[in-house]
Amino acid sequence: MVDFITEISRQPEPLAALQGLMATNGLELAFQPKFRCLDGAIAGIEVLARWPGARYTWQQPEYFVRLAEQQSLSPTLDLQVLTKTQETLHALPARLRNALGPVSVNVSAHSIMDEEFMTDIKRLFSPTKNSNIHFELTETASLFCLKRACEIFTTLSRLGISLSIDDFLQGYNTLEVLDALPAKEIKIDRKDIARMHERAGFRRVAAMITIAKQKRLRITAEGIENEGQWSLLKSMGCDFCQGFWLSPPLTVDELSALSESMTLHRPQ
Repeated sequence: MVDFITEISRQPEPLAALQGLMATNGLELAFQPKFRCLDGAIAGIEVLARWPGARYTWQQPEYFVRLAEQQSLSPTLDLQVLTKTQETLHALPARLRNALGPVSVNVSAHSIMDEEFMTDIKRLFSPTKNSNIHFELTETASLFCLKRACEIFTTLSRLGISLSIDDFLQGYNTLEVLDALPAKEIKIDRKDIARMHERAGFRRVAAMITIAKQKRLRITAEGIENEGQWSLLKSMGCDFCQGFWLSPPLTVDELSALSESMTLHRPQ
């Protein structure tokens, strides 16, 4: 992926298109529910950035997000996603917002360490708004000063923003990062979930769940593709799961309908 991103970052079309899309605040949002393993209830949502009408490979999020990171556009992109997330969710009825639970948004280490971005975040969020936001620290960039990052996340916690370590033990999201930061959750990457049927893969996932339990952290598994994975993770003590088998990313209207449906059919 790195070689591909490096190559397309040299091409004028993808970068110019991304800059143009961001200039018009044109990125769309999708919402993927997170489900509680204990009873299958919705226990949060992850907000995902989407390129409207994407036709090319470089318009897929795993590529344009990395391109933004390489071109120092992450603070602008992340702020746009966070702002649009706030606007979208605040337009929902309070009852529905409460039913959906915590909202997770991917944020790059480049953004976290950017002073202007942090100033904008303090304007966007406040202790009185009861934000209940999780910043999922992505694994593709380094926090060059963990001590400073710890201070930043401690400040964010006063705004109702908690830290989730996305794709734990992938890329830069090492055990050292977890030990240094005031995280509340770790997330198991879909690549690890896909290898759970192998002995080494099972042991790796089990070890991550053990680490989370020892540190009293919530743990979410991503990329659930079948009932077998869901059942196994439940038996292993995983707290939350998300993936296409449980629910694909949804529009806000689809998310509202799903939440209403699950509320209506919940046992009394």
